[in-house]
Amino acid sequence: MKLKALEISGFKSFADKTKIEFMPGMTGIVGPNGSGKSNIIEAIRWVLGEQSARDLRGTKMTDVIFAGAANRKPLNRAEVSITFDNSDHYLKSDYAEVRVTRRLFRNGESEYRINGNQCRLRDVVSLFMDTGLGRESFSIISQGRVEAVFNSKPEDRRTIIEEVAGVYKYKQNKDKAEKELGTTREYLNRVNDIIAELESQMEPLAEQSAMAKDYLDQKHRFDELDKSRLVIEIQDNRRAKHEVDQKMTQAKTLVSDYEQQVKDQTQAVAQMKQHQTELLNKKDALQNKQLTLTQQVERLTGQRTNASTKTAFQKQQLEEVNHALSEAKSNAQKLIADNDTLKAAIVTQQQAIEQASSVVAGLRDGQNKQQQATLESKISQLQDAYIEQMQSLTTLHNELHYLEREHEQGGQARAHLSDEAVKARAELDQLTAQRDKLTAQLNISKSNQDKVHASFKDAGDKYHALTEAFEKAQKNWYNALGVQQRAKARADSLAALNDEHAGFYQGVKAILKQRNKFNGLVGSVADLITVPKDLAKAIETALGAQLQQLVVRDEQTARDAVHYLTQQRAGRATFLPLTTIHGRRLSSAQLSAVSSTKGYVGLAAELVTFDQSLKPVIDHLLGTTVVATDLDAAIAIANIAGHRFRIVTQDGQVMNASGSITGGANRNAQAGLLSQRAERDELAAAIAEMQAKLDQQEEHVADLQSQVDAMASAGTNLRSQMNDADAQVQQQSGQLELLSDKIKEAKRKLSASQFERDQQVQDAADYESQLAENNSKTVTVEQRLATIKAQREQAQQDLTSLTADDETKASQLQEKMTWLATAKAQLAAKQADYRRGVQSLKDLTDRQQSLSERLKSLQTSQSVSGMSMSEVATQLTKSQVEVKQVVKQLEQTNAALTELSDQLTTGDAELTRIQGLQRASLSEMNDLSARQSRLATLLDNDLNTLSETYQLSFEDAQSGLSELDPNDIRKQLKLLKRGLDEIGDVNIGAIDEYQRVSERYDFLARQQSDLLTSQQQLQETMTEMDGEVQTRFKQAFDDVAKAFSKIFVQMFGGGKAQLVLTDPEHLLTTGIDIMAQPPGKKFQRMSLLSGGERALTAITLLFAILDVRPVPFAILDETEAALDEANVTRFARYLRDFAGDTQFIVITHRKGTMVNANVLYGVTMQESGVSKMVSVSLDDVEAVS
Repeated sequence: MKLKALEISGFKSFADKTKIEFMPGMTGIVGPNGSGKSNIIEAIRWVLGEQSARDLRGTKMTDVIFAGAANRKPLNRAEVSITFDNSDHYLKSDYAEVRVTRRLFRNGESEYRINGNQCRLRDVVSLFMDTGLGRESFSIISQGRVEAVFNSKPEDRRTIIEEVAGVYKYKQNKDKAEKELGTTREYLNRVNDIIAELESQMEPLAEQSAMAKDYLDQKHRFDELDKSRLVIEIQDNRRAKHEVDQKMTQAKTLVSDYEQQVKDQTQAVAQMKQHQTELLNKKDALQNKQLTLTQQVERLTGQRTNASTKTAFQKQQLEEVNHALSEAKSNAQKLIADNDTLKAAIVTQQQAIEQASSVVAGLRDGQNKQQQATLESKISQLQDAYIEQMQSLTTLHNELHYLEREHEQGGQARAHLSDEAVKARAELDQLTAQRDKLTAQLNISKSNQDKVHASFKDAGDKYHALTEAFEKAQKNWYNALGVQQRAKARADSLAALNDEHAGFYQGVKAILKQRNKFNGLVGSVADLITVPKDLAKAIETALGAQLQQLVVRDEQTARDAVHYLTQQRAGRATFLPLTTIHGRRLSSAQLSAVSSTKGYVGLAAELVTFDQSLKPVIDHLLGTTVVATDLDAAIAIANIAGHRFRIVTQDGQVMNASGSITGGANRNAQAGLLSQRAERDELAAAIAEMQAKLDQQEEHVADLQSQVDAMASAGTNLRSQMNDADAQVQQQSGQLELLSDKIKEAKRKLSASQFERDQQVQDAADYESQLAENNSKTVTVEQRLATIKAQREQAQQDLTSLTADDETKASQLQEKMTWLATAKAQLAAKQADYRRGVQSLKDLTDRQQSLSERLKSLQTSQSVSGMSMSEVATQLTKSQVEVKQVVKQLEQTNAALTELSDQLTTGDAELTRIQGLQRASLSEMNDLSARQSRLATLLDNDLNTLSETYQLSFEDAQSGLSELDPNDIRKQLKLLKRGLDEIGDVNIGAIDEYQRVSERYDFLARQQSDLLTSQQQLQETMTEMDGEVQTRFKQAFDDVAKAFSKIFVQMFGGGKAQLVLTDPEHLLTTGIDIMAQPPGKKFQRMSLLSGGERALTAITLLFAILDVRPVPFAILDETEAALDEANVTRFARYLRDFAGDTQFIVITHRKGTMVNANVLYGVTMQESGVSKMVSVSLDDVEAVS
């Protein structure tokens, strides 16, 4: 354990919160005088529980609170906290770090805390007890403590060794025992005086009590019989009145019932009529509602049919428009590209025609103008016709190419669509197969899930059933265990009472406790006989106080015992010497005369079990006592025997030989000695039987526990399986849902592909028709071209023959004109193609716009139709449900009307019948009321007599009812009244007084015994404490003396020293002398040494103490102040060597001590009256240097 930190706030000069952290090794605290260094030590002592304000340099404890300074106001609280590293659990605490806090307020209130939990000073002292720490331990050593070592007397110096020996708690216990012993002796003397006084009062009180009991017994019998008389009369009258009351109650009940029935029936008939009206109104309303709802259902059904047809048509149109729009967009892109190509070709062709026209014009200039003009005109006309036909032919050819290209593309599209349809069908078939497979797997998983859930539920039910069975078995076991433990407690209690001889008189108990002193003591009568349980009460009654008589072997033993009781004033006892006691029994004739009497049990001496050597004693005690079953049997036996011997009953009643009868029972009567013994034996057997049953129950509980654990484990496994099954079903359901979506998409693709393929087939059929038409037009145009060509060639020939010299030019002209005609025809065809392309593009653009508008329109229409259809369907379903409900309500209403009509008929008849019965009951009730009044008067008279005379209620009086005939009761009442008058006045209070004195005597006798036992135990405790203190003191002294001699040589560099006991024979009081011989000096008492030598010797003794009983830390307050520099150096080095095991906190002015410190704290007063702390680690300084 190490001291970690000290926190000071408001304590003396430390006004501000100051925290000092202590490192391992040696910590020095330095500062000028008056700076507050010693306040740190006093703070530690204070927080450890110091209660002396004077030892803290004050007059009252509130003086430790900061009192203020020039610039500071006084504080209202002082608080100090000290923290220990308790990781080695040096302190008796489970915490690895212990923090003790003490607070004091100026109003005088204070508190202690350990680790923040409020506690008492006692708890703080207990925490540090026998640890070597604390406010008075040698862990805190001041200069005054050193001086006390060599200035104190030898007897006072022994406290040093006692602290080392740790005998404080033993001495404390001894002091406590001494105080308790003194108190015990005083109380014992008082008890002895009171017992002597009570013994003088008991005999006269016993006689008065017996007379009073006899009077009370007869008075009690008289009162009991008189109460029985009153009870019988009350019972008879009550019985008669009860019968009348019952009849009256029945009559009132009938009248009330009939009245209520009339009222209820009248109200019921009215309600039925009102309800009939309400049902008729409800029927009309329902019929109207049924008609309205039926019309609404028909209207909604028609709307739903129209909406369904319209929705299907709109869906088909939407699909067609989407497909046409897609195709139009594709064709438009192709036309734009073709038009761009034609446009470029037309520009090129026009340029070539312009060049050829220029050449032809030049060639024509050389021809015969008139003929040339005529022929040229004809040729030109033919040429134009030719060109026109060529343009038509080119257009037909282009249309043919366009149709062939479209047909080819349509064929590719049809092939592609066929492939797509095949793929879509294959994908759909594959997805369908996967769905069917997954559906089968899901069904299996769901089946497994249901099985696992069922198994888990079954396991849960079994677990709950087992748990309930286990808890029930465990509860039964605990209950049985509780019963056994109570039986054991009772048995232990009885055993303890037996061991302590409880219930015995003081003198008897004293002899039994010291029976080892009396060899001739056999035992008490109660301990020497064994009685069946059913006879215990009878034998206890027969023996009475004789149960406590002591059987001894001879008169000498009895004489010794009486002498002991007299000498010790321990009480009185009766002794039965076997040598002088002679038993006596009833004769055989006496027993034969009564043995056949009903209720006879036997001779008491023959009903108990005992050692045969005790037969004279048993015959002496029980030889003339007979046991009967009850008092009636005892009276019968006594009458036969002529009242010559005593008879006791099994329930403790006594028929005395004189004819008197003693009996009754106390309310709080305790079990007698024999009953206790019988109960002990019975409990022992019962406990053994209970233990066997407990063992069986425990095995059953353990078996159920294992079953519960096994079922819990199985439940855990099933829960895991259930979670897995649920997860699998959830996963497969998700996969199946995904497959369903994929199947829907595949079906949509397949439907679209089939639609497009059908469209392409239709386009192919159109192609064949267009192709035939194109071929027919092409043949016609080609025929026209052939005719025009022949005409043009003839005209050309005629033109050529005009001039021979122009043949070459004509040939050239012909060639150029032919090419020019062809080029113009091609240009015209291309321009026609371009115009058609432009027109087709415009048509496609218009169609695209039209299709887009149509698409939006269809989508909007479909959305509106969907919403409308949904609303119609919802309203239709709702209306159909309402129609069914209305029809059902109509059926119920009709049935209710029919039933209500029948009830009205029955209700009227019942009302007439009840009114007749009501009148008859009223007449009977009036007759019964008169009889009630007469019987009530008789009962009140008897109850008043019972209450006023005997202060009893009728219920309490019933418990003592006599079984005698009422006439016999009256006769005995007269006889008892005469007997009471003869007895006269008696002291009734003597009974309670005698009971009180007897109980007080018994109580004080027990107290006397307990006090004697306590006195002896306290003396033994004190002796034991003295022995322990001597042993520990001697061991501690030897250890300290040995360490002192060794360390003295080290501290002084030689010499010798020893500790000496001033009175070795009395270790509890001996003082201690210190003998020392520094180098160069003689061996002498420490008081004869010089001041420095005495101081160093005293310090050596303190170091020896720390060596023998190391402490985690030690605080030295200017301990070395009286040493010279050389001894200071030795002192500091020794501290440094010790610092490996003990943490030192040293307040010093000496340089030698400061140099050896690991850490230095400086205390200053920069502000007047307020202490501050500064610190420096000398180890770090050394490392730097």
